[in-house]
Amino acid sequence: MPDTTKTKLLLISLRDPFLDNDRVMPPLGIMSLHAYALQNGIDSTIENNFDINGIEKYHEFTHFGISCMTPEKKDAYAILHSVKKIFPKKIVIIGGPHARHYPDDCLKEPFDYVVTGDGEIALMSILSGAQGLTRVLDMPISQEEMNKMPLPYREPRFLNQYNYYIQGIKATTVLTGKGCPMSCRFCEDARTKVRLYTSENVGRQIVQAKEAGYKGIMFFDDIFTVSIKRVSELAGEIAKHNVIYRCFGHATSMSDDMAKSLADSGCIETGFGAESGSQKILNIVNKKTTVAQNYKFVEICNRHLIKVKAFIVVGLPGENWETIEETQRFLDFLTSKRFVNSLGKEVSNDFDATIYFPYKGTQIRDSIDQKKNEFDLCFTNDPDSFNGFYKGKDGEAETTIRTSALSSNDIKTIQKDLLLKFKKNVIC
Repeated sequence: MPDTTKTKLLLISLRDPFLDNDRVMPPLGIMSLHAYALQNGIDSTIENNFDINGIEKYHEFTHFGISCMTPEKKDAYAILHSVKKIFPKKIVIIGGPHARHYPDDCLKEPFDYVVTGDGEIALMSILSGAQGLTRVLDMPISQEEMNKMPLPYREPRFLNQYNYYIQGIKATTVLTGKGCPMSCRFCEDARTKVRLYTSENVGRQIVQAKEAGYKGIMFFDDIFTVSIKRVSELAGEIAKHNVIYRCFGHATSMSDDMAKSLADSGCIETGFGAESGSQKILNIVNKKTTVAQNYKFVEICNRHLIKVKAFIVVGLPGENWETIEETQRFLDFLTSKRFVNSLGKEVSNDFDATIYFPYKGTQIRDSIDQKKNEFDLCFTNDPDSFNGFYKGKDGEAETTIRTSALSSNDIKTIQKDLLLKFKKNVIC
């Protein structure tokens, strides 16, 4: 193994100026890479407030690793050019979702390496000076390897820079798995390999979070409720730690037995991708759920005193005034419910409404780019010239699409109207 004693790594978590607050969810990917680098003897530092006007202060670092989501691409490119201007020999690496789905765009920039998959092994190969590396690296980690990795870096002073609450209880994030077996046509993570953390690993992460002062956990992955067997395993572990939590659910798998298991282990809230109140839209995007299942999901969770937050996407292919009316009926049903949760607090269900953004790596975007004319959706602007965020300050969304029935302005107005009309019913 080459000598890495002179290697100094700066891991950069980018700011999100388009958000109301970009200090809500801690950067789990960067935290995991940092822990892995430290375990391997690398002098590593996390920078979550990069000073682009003071590049000289970073002169001691030999490698810069930038984790980037597509809405952050402009900042990632700006940091790259600033570093290369002052320190042309420094190694600059980009990873994260933007590198995975937009590798060709990243290759047009002077990044030394573009990591399109898991970061740990790829990063260590770069830092150790491994021979024969290509500029684009995809070095996947198996489920067994993933469970042997060190726990993410959760030093209290670092975590306390981020403020996230679940019904008034300060919480932090934990992953129980990666990947998604679903095939939703609007999602970049559709049909990605599922790898699960063991319940014991999840338990150790909860202990770590509690030691950092947290009493609430947000399980951030999409596959927490993939099956009743998996939920039973996780719930049995979580119940040992006396925390409240939020997780994501799915309309096809939710049952009374599952909801009871969740509630008994401390779950007081679940989010789920309802997407639309229209069966037509759900079918078009290959959601493989029914509107009836979405209604039932809400009923089951509420029966077990679990608050539901539904995620709605406006402007999916085929959207028209009739499908919007169906979505309004669902939101009226969702937000009209009131109950007292297991903490003795009166709550109601909640929702968020965003506008579909055609990211690369989704079946819808790929179809449009290939001019297959499969979907009732057109670009009104080049989506790649936009930041690419679903929701910004004050609920603002970028609109680059239209359907045959709805203009871009119609879609933007509808999204705002849904938030104005139904958010007033929500008790936080």
